[in-house]
Amino acid sequence: MRTIWYFIHIAGYTIWIGGALAAMVLSIAAKREPQASQGTATRLQTRLYPTLIGPGAAASVVSGLILTLEMYNQVTAVGLNHWLMAMQGLGLIAGILVIVAALPTAAKLSRVDPVADPGVHAGMRQRLTRISMGANSLAFLALVTGALYRYAT
Repeated sequence: MRTIWYFIHIAGYTIWIGGALAAMVLSIAAKREPQASQGTATRLQTRLYPTLIGPGAAASVVSGLILTLEMYNQVTAVGLNHWLMAMQGLGLIAGILVIVAALPTAAKLSRVDPVADPGVHAGMRQRLTRISMGANSLAFLALVTGALYRYAT
């Protein structure tokens, strides 16, 4: 059963970070487009959140919590590794940011017309960019600390 949870965890963060990179590239490309076609690019970008980024983050966080609970049953008197604890904390915070802040912001942004409300659209896009950059940076740091746990010990 542990192998299945590892697979779900790895698949979850792969889908999460891959979808986030796709949204970032699409966002950068949309900046160069005229105002009239930014609505289409924004809708495509915001569709990545409920289809890839959100489910990937949720699968990664849930499977990580289950793997952590399984590990606590096996912890000896020595305790846990610092790299592992950093991975758990960073991943949990990043997942919560995606689920609580980025998904609702993306849903609101998909309903804003960039031609009718350019100021609101730009503000919502900037908010989504900041939230996503923070969450994705934390997720990437969690990935790095997980690799350091695996190979630095």
